[in-house]
Amino acid sequence: MASYSSKSRDFASRQGALLLGMALTISLLSAWLAYIGEPENLNWLHYDQSQAYSSLPAADDMVIIEIDDYSLGELGHWPWPRQQHAKLITMLEEAGAALIVFDLLFPSSDTANPQSDQDFAQAIASSGKVILPLFFETKGAQGVVVETPPHQSFQAGAAALGHIHLARENDGVVRSVFLKEGINTPYWPHLALATLEQAQDQRLMNIPGQQLTKTQTSDHTIGMTRDYYNLVPMPAAEQGIRYFSYSDVVRGHIDTQRLQNKIVFIGATATGLGDLLTTPVGNMHGVELNAWIFHALRHQRLIQPIAPPKLAALTFSVVFALVMVLGSLSPRLFLIFTLSSVATILAGSSALLLYAGIWLPSAAAAIGLCLFFPLWSWLRAESMLRYLRLESARLTQSGDRKQEYSPQRSAAFLARLGMIDAETYHVSPIGKQALTALQLQLPLEADQPAGDGPQEFAPVSELASTPERQGDHVAGVELITRTIAQLSQARKKDQRNRQLIEQSLSGLLDGVCIAQLNGQIAYCNQRFKNWFLGGAEPDGDTDLLAVLDTLVLQSGRSWPQVLQKLYLNPEPLSDEGTLRHSLPDTPAHLFCRASLVQTWTDRIDTLIFTFTDVSQLKAAEQARAEALSFLSHDLRSPMVSVLATLSRLEATDRGLPPQEVRNVEVLVRKNLDYAESFLQLSRADSLPDSDVTPCDLHAVLDGAQVHAQALAAAKSIRVSIDRCVEDCWVMGEMSLLERAVNNLVSNAIKYSPAHTLVTIALRREQEHCVLSVKDQGPGISQDDQANLFKRFTRKKGDKTHGAGLGLSFVAAVASKFHGEVRVLSEPGKGAEFSLVLPALQEDELVW
Repeated sequence: MASYSSKSRDFASRQGALLLGMALTISLLSAWLAYIGEPENLNWLHYDQSQAYSSLPAADDMVIIEIDDYSLGELGHWPWPRQQHAKLITMLEEAGAALIVFDLLFPSSDTANPQSDQDFAQAIASSGKVILPLFFETKGAQGVVVETPPHQSFQAGAAALGHIHLARENDGVVRSVFLKEGINTPYWPHLALATLEQAQDQRLMNIPGQQLTKTQTSDHTIGMTRDYYNLVPMPAAEQGIRYFSYSDVVRGHIDTQRLQNKIVFIGATATGLGDLLTTPVGNMHGVELNAWIFHALRHQRLIQPIAPPKLAALTFSVVFALVMVLGSLSPRLFLIFTLSSVATILAGSSALLLYAGIWLPSAAAAIGLCLFFPLWSWLRAESMLRYLRLESARLTQSGDRKQEYSPQRSAAFLARLGMIDAETYHVSPIGKQALTALQLQLPLEADQPAGDGPQEFAPVSELASTPERQGDHVAGVELITRTIAQLSQARKKDQRNRQLIEQSLSGLLDGVCIAQLNGQIAYCNQRFKNWFLGGAEPDGDTDLLAVLDTLVLQSGRSWPQVLQKLYLNPEPLSDEGTLRHSLPDTPAHLFCRASLVQTWTDRIDTLIFTFTDVSQLKAAEQARAEALSFLSHDLRSPMVSVLATLSRLEATDRGLPPQEVRNVEVLVRKNLDYAESFLQLSRADSLPDSDVTPCDLHAVLDGAQVHAQALAAAKSIRVSIDRCVEDCWVMGEMSLLERAVNNLVSNAIKYSPAHTLVTIALRREQEHCVLSVKDQGPGISQDDQANLFKRFTRKKGDKTHGAGLGLSFVAAVASKFHGEVRVLSEPGKGAEFSLVLPALQEDELVW
C-alpha cells in the first residue's frame, strides 16, 4: 500500500510540476501579447461592442450650427464670403452665446474680397469668444510636416487656437484623441482642450491622458510630437447635440434665446464638404465628434488606457492565478469555469470601460485561457493514459499469479499423499476419491499410456480459465478505449484476488471486523456476523459501538474508553469479554485484539478487530484450578488428622517422646503452610477477570493493621499506621489483596527483633497507589533481592519454616492487577516492601 501511495504522490507531483510549467508559459505568452498590443483587432472589437452601451451626460448647453446641403442651397456654393461668418458671429454675440468654436479652416486671405476678410477679422476681435482651428499638413516630396494656422488677421483676434486632428486606428476607426500636438514640441492643444480652457477662463493644469513618445517624419529631421493620449467615449444612441442650419440662423429663422449661454460649434456637414468619420457607434461628422470630446473632457469622462507594462503584469497575474485554479478542476468543471472565466474577464473589462473610464484590453488574457484549455486537456489526457497503462500493467502483473507446474514435483507430492503410485503413476482408489471431491481432472494428456510419464492434475477452474487467458487481447480502434478495457480486465483479476482474500478471512476460526476510523464497518467475516449480528449483513447505518457493546469486557472498561485509548496511543490493545446474548454456537468467552493500521494512505486509517473463542481455554484453566484445589484439600486433610493424633498422644504417657512429637508437628505444619500457599498462588494465577472489581486500599490497610497487631503482640513489636487522605481505589480482588499485604506484614514481624517498629503506610504517587510495609530487621542483600520473588526460593541462611511462596504470591497478585512489588533494603538496615497498583479515577469506577 505504501508503494501504491508513493506512486500516487509521484503522479500528483508530476501533474503539479506540469501544471506550474504550463501556467508560467501561458501567462508569459499572454503578458507578451498584452505588452505589444496584440491581438489588436480583437481588442478593438471588444472595445466597440462595449461602447455600444456607453453614454455621456446630457449636452443641453451645446449646439451645432451646420453648413448642410440646405444652407448651400440657400446661401450659394462654397466657399462663402467671410462676411457671412462675420454676420454669424455678430448674431451669436447678440444672442448671448457663451463660446463660438469654428471647425472650419481659414488658412489664407480672400484676395478677391479683402473687405470681407477685414469684416471677419473685426468680428472675431470684437467678440473675444471665437476659437479657431489649425491643422498640420505634409508638403513636398520629402513629406515635411508644417503647421497651418488661421490667417494672421484672423488669428490675432481669436480667443484661442486648437488643432482638429483625430487619431485613426489601423482599421480606420476613430477612437482616440491627442490633447496636445506640435512640430517637435506638443505645443498646440486640441480644439476641445482649448474650448475647455476658455470656458473655465484658465489654463488646464492637469491634462488627462497617456504621454507617448515622439513620432518622427520620414526625413527624420522634422517630426510631429503627440501627447496626452485619450480614448473617446461615445454617446448613447438616443443622445445627440441640437443642430441648427447655418442659413436659418443667419436669416433669423431661429429664436435667438435658444442660443443664449450656449457653446456653439460651427462646422460643415454637407455632402462632400464635411469630414465624415467612422466611430465605434457609427459614422459621425468631425464637428460633432469634437463637440463630444469637449463634453467628455469637461466632465472628466475621457477613457484612460492601461500602460503596456502595467497591462502585461496584470495579465500575467490574472492568467497565472486562473490557470492554476482551472488546472485542478475536473474535466466538466474545467470547461464550465474556463468559459466562465473568459466571460468574466471580458465583462470586467467592459465594466471598467463603461463605469470607471479605464480601458483594460483583455483579448490576450482570454486567448491565454482559451489556449490553455485544449493544451491542458491534451496533456492531462496523455498523463492519464500513461497512468492507466502503468496501472493496468501493475494490476495485470499482480493479478496473474502464474505458477510453474513441474510434472516430476507434482507426481512426487501426489505420491506422498497416496493419490498415485510413485512408480507406475496409476491413480489409486484414494486418488480417485480425491479427484471427485476436489473436482480435479486429468489434463488433455490423460490418454497417454500408464507408465510413460507423470500425469498432471489440473483444477477445473484453471482449465476453464484457459480460453479467457487466450483471449486477453483486447479489441478496439482507439488507444484510450483499449487501455480502459485492459484496465478493466486487470481489475477483474484483482477482484478475483480480493475474493480469495475475503474467502480466506471468512474461513478463519476467528471473527474479523475491519472498520474505518469514523466507525463505518468496511468488512466483517461470517464468524463475526454470527457472533455479533446474528448472521445479518452490516449496512452503512450499522453502529459499530452498538455492535461491539454486545461484548462485555472483563476489564470493566466501555468500548468508547477502549477506542479512545487506542486512538491516543496506536498500540494494539487486547482484552477478554463475554457476549450479552446467548445464540446457538455463541462462545462463552472471547479474546479481543484491536489495532490501527494504514491501508490505502500514508497514515493510519483503518481499525481491525479480531475475536478469538477462548471458551475451551477458560474451561481448561477452570479445570486446572479445581484440580489444584482438590489436590490441596487432599494434602491438608491428612495433615490435620496427624496433628490431632499427635496432640492426643502428647497428653498421655504413651507414644513417642515429646521431642519427636514436636518434630512431627513442625513437618506437618510446614506441609500445611506449603499447601495453603500453593493453593492461594494457584488462585491468584487463575483468577478470572470477571472477579476483578474496584477495591479500596484503605480497607485493605485496616485489615492489615488488625493482622499485624495480633502477630506483633507476642514479640512486643510496635505497629505504626501512616495513611493518606486521598481515596485509593484500584482494580483487584479483595481477599487476594488482603492476603498479599498480610504476607508482607507476616514477613516483617517474623524477621524483626523484639521491641522494634513495623510501619504500614498507604500513599498516592500520581497515577498509582502504594501500600508499603517497613521493618527494622536484618535487611536483604542485593544477591538475595535478585531471586526474592521466585517460587520455592528463600533467603540464604534463613532457618525459619516456610514454603518460599509468600513473596511469590505477592508478586503474582501485583502482576495480575497490572502492578508491581518494590523492595528497598540493605543488610542491617531493615527492609521496605511496597505493593504498587494503578489508581482508578472517579470516572473509571465501575460498580
